[in-house]
Formats: sequence, structure tokens, C-alpha cells
Amino acid sequence: MTRAADESSHWIDGRPAGAGDLAAALVNYGHLSTLQVRGRAVQGLDLHLARLQAANLELFGSPLAPARIQDAMASALAAAGVDDATLRISAFARDVAAVERGDVVPVALLVALSPPREPPAAPLRLASHVHVRALAHLKHAATLPSLHARRQAALAGFDDALLVAADGTIGEGALWNVGFVGADGGVVWPRAPALRGTAEALLRAALDAAGIAQREAVLRLPDCGRFQAAFACNSAGLRAIAAIDGLRFDADAPALARLRALLASQPWTPVGTAVR
Repeated sequence: MTRAADESSHWIDGRPAGAGDLAAALVNYGHLSTLQVRGRAVQGLDLHLARLQAANLELFGSPLAPARIQDAMASALAAAGVDDATLRISAFARDVAAVERGDVVPVALLVALSPPREPPAAPLRLASHVHVRALAHLKHAATLPSLHARRQAALAGFDDALLVAADGTIGEGALWNVGFVGADGGVVWPRAPALRGTAEALLRAALDAAGIAQREAVLRLPDCGRFQAAFACNSAGLRAIAAIDGLRFDADAPALARLRALLASQPWTPVGTAVR
């Protein structure tokens, strides 16, 4: 029987993170990846490893070995005694002054474990919010604007925020990617500055394997009316979108069930066995 995390915990090198570790990690300069772990296995593990490696070179100038990343994740799961969890692994520098000087900086890896998540069944009602994330291609620690967008959406009676440029060009969700489904069942991904998430990458690969049409296009808010359905996807899975700014979509479209099945069919890789 697998054991699921039932509370949040933080680990560095298999030991509980101390106050000094957490204080250093609070500096708003770093990068991360969030994974769903089931039976100590992860979908798209190699994608997460590649994301962390590339971001580390860009932000800190230092290499980050895949084996070290996996060891950090595996040691946290073992120390906590859990097999199923939401796992967030963050890279940060203890020497902030070295970062500011432009030095090549070694990083510490902080692993946070919390209860496993699944996407809620209820479809999302979204409010568009004008914001393009800085360094949008990175999953970085500067999340205040995105979380503020979510808060503003909630205050206006919506579930979440869709980030758009000043001209209405659609980019991404506050903490997820967005896709649109045409009447033919094909998928259109917005072409704009955004984090290309691991769930999106897995779904793109599955669509190609299934022979389902997909493409990228510049989409603005008025273009949304061309589509039958829309969805959000991130590490927690795929969730239907019911509306954007009052424009409604078919949240029960059969194409969405097919997309969920395709994403669920992607293989799970045990932590420690991905390509290194």
C-alpha cells in the first residue's frame, strides 16, 4: 500500500529544512518545478529535469546534474516515508551577493512535499488579466503578479485568471497553460511568451502519436469565439474551461475527455531511473 503525504514538509539532502534554509529560499531569485508523484514515479520526469538544468544555467551560470536533482527528490520522499505527493523542487542560492555580482553560483535544492492533487471536476470560469510574466519561458520564483491576478479574478467572482498582453493576445494562465479545441477536434495552442509546461509537452506528444491535428497561432480574446472548447493544463492534470470573460465554451465536449485520456496514458517514470 502506498502512503500519500497528508501535510506539508520541506527537505534538503534528505533532512528537514531548517530556518536558515527557508530564509535563504525566500529571496525572490530562483527557479522550480512542480510534479505529481504516484508510487514514487512521475510523468514527464525527463522534461522536469531538462527544465531545471536549463533554468539553472540561465539564472546561476552553473550546471545542475540530473542525478543530483533525482537524489534530492528521492531522499525527500524516503525521509518523509511517502509514495504519493505533490512535489516542488526549488533551486536557490545561499550567497545572494554572488548572484548580484554575476558569479557562477552553486545552488541548494529545496524539496517541498504536500498532499497529492488532482484537477477539480468543476470547469474554470476565467477573467482575462493584462500581464505578461517577465522571463516568461522560465518557471521562476517571481510569482507575485500571477498570484495577484488570481486574487483579482477571485474578487470579481471568477475562478482564475488568463494572462493576456495589452492588445489582448492570449499567453497563459496564472499557473497553467491553455489550449483551445476547434469543431474538428484539433487543438490550437496560443503562440506568445509563456512557460511551455511539462503537461503541455506531454499532451503535444500524445496528440502527435494519436494523429490528432494541433498547431500554434497568435490568438487574441476576440478569437476565442471560434472554438468549441478550451482547457487548462499543468502538473495536476487537465481541467475544462467553462468561460472566459463571459464567453462560454462546451465544458462537456467529447474532445476534452479524449485529451484527458491521452494525458493520463503518458508513462510514469520512477524517480531515479530517468535518462541522466
